[in-house]
Amino acid sequence: MIGFLRAVALFIGAMFLQWWWNTHFAYWGAAPQLLLVLTIFIAARRGPVLGMLAGFGWGLYLDVARAELFGASALTLTLAAYSAGVARRQIDLRAAGSLAATTFLLTWVVFIGHGFLGLIFTKSFEWSGWISILVTPFLNAAVVTVAALLWDARGDSRP
Repeated sequence: MIGFLRAVALFIGAMFLQWWWNTHFAYWGAAPQLLLVLTIFIAARRGPVLGMLAGFGWGLYLDVARAELFGASALTLTLAAYSAGVARRQIDLRAAGSLAATTFLLTWVVFIGHGFLGLIFTKSFEWSGWISILVTPFLNAAVVTVAALLWDARGDSRP
């Protein structure tokens, strides 16, 4: 029961932190996408199923928060979790460096995937802007590195 309550607190707290960070610290559209980072991190550490569940829920939250293309964030975060879960079988994502590189690449894939979903359904590419597309992958890689170091310092060594 304690684990479930911690998971619910993480789920809700991450949504609040994403909103707070983007509201107060996003400059020129560049801010770490904390929900994407946590989705990839959960999929890398706990498996793709938990990552996909968290990513879908957080994606629905992002879709409601931004009334652009409903369902696109849920789909892209779910696919990012699946990709990280599949990559976990081939790459040691417990290491901070490989996890940061995977997060860096998946951030670009999510940006481009979200854009193409906009192109398919609204006939316009959903573009975040050059600064966002160039800076956010580095911010996400830094955030996932800090998350991995904190996770490892906590002492939880389960895959």
